[in-house]
Amino acid sequence: MAFEHGIFGSTDNSGTRPMTMADTSFAVVVGTAPDADSTVFPLNKPVLVAGNPYKIAKLDMAGNHRGTLPDAMEAIFDQQRCSICVIRVEEGATDAETAANIIGGVDPQTGLKSGIEAILDVRSMTGKRPRLLGVPGFLSHQSVLTKLLPIATRLRCKVFGECPGTTYEEAVAYRQLWGDKRLELFWPRMKNAEGRLVPMSAFMLGLEIQKDQDANYGYSASLSNLKINGTIGTEFPIDYADGDTNCMASLLNENQITTVILDEGYRSWGNLSCSDDPKWQFNAHVRVNDMILDMITSGLKWARDRKILATFVEDVVDSVQNGLNGEIRKGHLYGASVWADEDLNPSDSIIAGNFYLDYDFTPPGIAQAIHVTSHFVNDYADVIFE
Repeated sequence: MAFEHGIFGSTDNSGTRPMTMADTSFAVVVGTAPDADSTVFPLNKPVLVAGNPYKIAKLDMAGNHRGTLPDAMEAIFDQQRCSICVIRVEEGATDAETAANIIGGVDPQTGLKSGIEAILDVRSMTGKRPRLLGVPGFLSHQSVLTKLLPIATRLRCKVFGECPGTTYEEAVAYRQLWGDKRLELFWPRMKNAEGRLVPMSAFMLGLEIQKDQDANYGYSASLSNLKINGTIGTEFPIDYADGDTNCMASLLNENQITTVILDEGYRSWGNLSCSDDPKWQFNAHVRVNDMILDMITSGLKWARDRKILATFVEDVVDSVQNGLNGEIRKGHLYGASVWADEDLNPSDSIIAGNFYLDYDFTPPGIAQAIHVTSHFVNDYADVIFE
């Protein structure tokens, strides 16, 4: 040891670190707007809109409502003025050409991304991680949704899709093409305040943002049974009656298609994802899993490349448990526990730089079916003699 004489200070960096849940409701919307101000919304560039309706108005400088973005963004903002990212693509001469532009890709010469591929640039350009993805008017195209779902899986995002067609049979046929837990499908279209038809997915995306940002609901709550703003009805009547499993709303839900009912106002109606695994049938449970996993992986950045000591293990476990306890207190979990399994962390694995952490959790149940039983009894007839 080198010679020392005096008082030397040092800092002990051990101890738990706080874990915080990042914005769960940051959405990316891709679409067309031929009359947009190209200086504000250049083609294929992620543009952050910080809840500013004036900026959204620049998607339609001519006031003709051309393209998908003007009406879709209005539907979203009718539910919640929010920070959101918009990616505008060029409208083609045909529907197929526009769908190809929506799909986009990577320029082999410049490496620049276009269409939905540009979603992968959103975090680096805006500093915010996408959580919700919408392409209103184009996710009824099988090719577009096929390209979007791998991006959603990579980023752990929820996708707001829509079924095509004008009949129940067409909607169900499209639903049968999918088995992805991050996809929720909606049908039919809705009429906005001016009577124009807008994909239901746009209204529902805004409603999900509104729910997430409401402390009484949050990311663990269901999107179903929430009132929708800015609409005068659905494209086709959707009949609904409590307890009737044969009404149109129930039949759509049975096929994992979310719809809208008229019940003291227009309400979202449906809880189910398109998952092929019943464990992930509830959209809310998929989102809880994604958000908790993201919180932990983001909150452990400080631990990367640290020495794996006993204090390291304690600090990691305690930090994650504290984060989970915070989500329990907020009502997003019934309970959760974290541990480092000795059997998964043998000495040769530790020396090789591997450390394994496990946690379990239980998300809140969703009251999708409330059963009320009546009992006809004679017990109370004696009141006539009191």
